[in-house]
Amino acid sequence: MSSDTENDEIEACRELYIATLTHDLKNPVQAQLMSLKMLTEGVFGELNREQKEIVAMITESANYMYEMLYSILTTYKLDNGVIKLDKKFFTPEGLLHKCINEAKTLAMNKNISIIKEVKVKNLQLYADENELRRVITNLINNALNYAYKDSKLIISINYADGKIIFGFENSSPIIPENIQEQIFEKYVAGAKNYKTLGIGLGLYFSRKVVEAHGGRIYLQANGTRNKFIFEIPVREDKNASVIW
Repeated sequence: MSSDTENDEIEACRELYIATLTHDLKNPVQAQLMSLKMLTEGVFGELNREQKEIVAMITESANYMYEMLYSILTTYKLDNGVIKLDKKFFTPEGLLHKCINEAKTLAMNKNISIIKEVKVKNLQLYADENELRRVITNLINNALNYAYKDSKLIISINYADGKIIFGFENSSPIIPENIQEQIFEKYVAGAKNYKTLGIGLGLYFSRKVVEAHGGRIYLQANGTRNKFIFEIPVREDKNASVIW
């Protein structure tokens, strides 16, 4: 068996495993949503205001997870590997607010301060909000997972030359040059260097989504100061799609 054939078989097995796992994860997420609905409706007793806010936040996160699982399953069902983007108007700072709320617990566990530097207000971005939410959530979680404890994560939103620019900067271990060069490729992850779990699909997917919007994503590494940046045009691109 040639090495190319063997590599193709290994990748096919990986993708089948991911697709199967994704499918199986839908059932517990559905069960969580049903339980949260019962809590909201007071089946187990009336909730106070703070409890309702927490349940509402968890429900939103669970719904997002369900949508994400459905999106992944759709990817594997398509023979040509293309997902059409579902674009609509929304504000970047509103989307960022949702993503930060989901990451608050992880940030608190490591005592990491999340600092927002939003230099655009009420700008209407025409893009696929759900897919960009996955990108931003992935970049925030990566930044928090690899960041030093008691440090800061600086998230910025800027506008220049018709593009919206997101930045995620943290203090974390030095990223080896060989990882930097291919960090946005499939199955490339720095997890082994940091003793954490990862399969190297998050940044690869993020690159595909950003490129589908006509943008680009890149890393600025400066010792222990690492900044992931992605930028996409604010204008509409009707022909964009995610190419796998």
